Amino acid sequence: MSLLDAIREHLARLERKPAFRIAVAVLFSVALIATVSFYYATASDLQRLTTRVPEILSQLDLSKRDPAAVQLSEKGTLLVDGREIGDESLATAMQRTFGENGRIERIAEASNRLIGVERPVWMPIAFANDPSLLLLLGAAALAVVNFAAFTGLAVPLVGVTVFASTVAAVLFWRGQPDLAASLAAVPSFLFLFALLIRLILIGLDRASPMLAVAGGVVREAMRLRIAVVFAAVAIAAIPLLPVWIDPTTPLRYQIQTFLSRSLDIMYVVCAFLTVFFGCATVAFEIRDRQAWITLTKPVSRLSWLAGKWLGVVCLNAAILGVCTFAMVAFLAQMRTRPALDPLDASAVRNEILVARVGGFPRFEPLPPNELRNAVEEAIRADPNAQADMREGRRTELDIQKTLARAIGDEYLKQQRAIGPGQERTYRFEGLAAAREAGAPMSLRYKFYAGESDPHSVYPVIFIFGEDAGATWVDRQFIAAQSNVVPVPASAIRPDGTLVLRIANVRFNPDAPAEMQFSPGDASIAFDPDGLELLYRTGEFGGNLLRAQLVNLLKLSFVSMLAVTLSSFLSFPVACLVVFTIFIAGSAAPYLATSIDEYRIRTDSSVLKGFEAVVRGIASGTEFAVRSFGEARASGPLVEGRLVPWGAVFQTFAVIGVAWSGVLLLVSFFVFRRKELAIYSGQGG
Repeated sequence: MSLLDAIREHLARLERKPAFRIAVAVLFSVALIATVSFYYATASDLQRLTTRVPEILSQLDLSKRDPAAVQLSEKGTLLVDGREIGDESLATAMQRTFGENGRIERIAEASNRLIGVERPVWMPIAFANDPSLLLLLGAAALAVVNFAAFTGLAVPLVGVTVFASTVAAVLFWRGQPDLAASLAAVPSFLFLFALLIRLILIGLDRASPMLAVAGGVVREAMRLRIAVVFAAVAIAAIPLLPVWIDPTTPLRYQIQTFLSRSLDIMYVVCAFLTVFFGCATVAFEIRDRQAWITLTKPVSRLSWLAGKWLGVVCLNAAILGVCTFAMVAFLAQMRTRPALDPLDASAVRNEILVARVGGFPRFEPLPPNELRNAVEEAIRADPNAQADMREGRRTELDIQKTLARAIGDEYLKQQRAIGPGQERTYRFEGLAAAREAGAPMSLRYKFYAGESDPHSVYPVIFIFGEDAGATWVDRQFIAAQSNVVPVPASAIRPDGTLVLRIANVRFNPDAPAEMQFSPGDASIAFDPDGLELLYRTGEFGGNLLRAQLVNLLKLSFVSMLAVTLSSFLSFPVACLVVFTIFIAGSAAPYLATSIDEYRIRTDSSVLKGFEAVVRGIASGTEFAVRSFGEARASGPLVEGRLVPWGAVFQTFAVIGVAWSGVLLLVSFFVFRRKELAIYSGQGG
């Protein structure tokens, strides 16, 4: 027996000892309780400061030489219930918070600065804001530790803890705390994956043929290390992403980059696992006649196929679950990074880590009578159109439709154009709920101006509201790039309407009063979706859950597709077909745009026929996979947009039930005709 085999045998015997399991459970439970208690005490103290500091700041008056106000402005410190908080480095910033009347004008900003100095670097912001999260996380950790200790994972638990602690200690000692957290997290999340797989196997251990087959699929994936390898790729990449993201860029871009790359990594990894393993577990068992052995037992072919699908879905759920937990954990770490300015910090809180819905302004179409007169006038002024009607190349109705569409589009386009020195009014409706909630709102705009040179900036003024309650803000924007401006909820009228005026005007506060406003440099224009009002309706956690449910439902369809095709195709052919359908479905929105833009400008009937054939094939493909492409969740999540439950239920009904159900029936009817008893995969 080799040394490695001897070590394995010794660890296996140690794992079987009840005393060892109990000792591990007790030791880890005590350590967890002590750690959570320490963190909770610190977080509760910070929470108390968030209540007391604003109260004290609101009472300060520098004009009366209040000692506390003088101390804050000169030393940057504040006495709170006998405890001095703050730092001398805050003195200059604290002086700016006092207004001309001697009162602090930005109490929230001053309070956040003072409390931020007191928050230890090892205390996540989420715990400081809500200490009850610590209790919830501590209870979950206790459950995990005890479950691991008494289900045969006590030795891996000790090994992972020792290894992760050693790596973290060495890197902390070398002054690399971020890398220490990332590398120490990788084995911890891999252990969590193994623990989740163990929990799934316990759930599948039921007296049901379908569940038994699903459990066999999961065990096969773990025995062959297929699931472990794919999971390790995603689990190792996500904790390392923050190390590779430039910390000097705006925090909102860092957060969005991390979210986007994390979601893409876990989704692509699960997709590859689904295609390769989903096809392999069916095709290879049929080829090697293992399926014949299974189906001689009281297991129907439908149960066997459904069990294969369920097993792959469970693997995807485990990987998505652990990767999502890893993403949320390191998202909390990234939020501790400093923002460039208060607007950057506000964008993270109110525009990214939220769930928002958007609305577009209402554009008035050209009245029917005016449209009819404009079309008739255009026909009279166009000799080519008159010649086409006389010679029968086009009917009058076709020409009228073409001109009506062009004139209507041009009329709407004019409403989205603002000349230098001009002003246009736009109305957003249906905002009564946003007005009542008083939630932060933002206006996303993407303007074109002049030649849309990315090196030039153009002026614009936004006026929110009407009459005496109107507020305005001037901005400098870069053409052809999305920009955001905050919108006060008070500007919404009681009927839920927001009136927005956009002026193509430059504001110069240093000029004389009569010359402060001057026309802009070039005309402003924007697309139909270039002006959007967004307001908050939910939290990031619920939005993330719904987004991952959508992704899991899409992966479940790919799983069923792999099982179906591999039931009558060979492994390489099944993989190729599944990949093709998956890529076509993912690219469906881009394919639809390409079809709309596809034109062959020629008079040749042969080329026009070729165009019709290509358009027909592409349109049929796009129609078949449209629902898969439209079920997008990661993009809206990164942009802070709401992923509604309606989208989840629609994806479940169309992709999870209808499409997957049809595929299951197809695979059953094809598979039931397959002669497994004489099929060997070697010609006989």
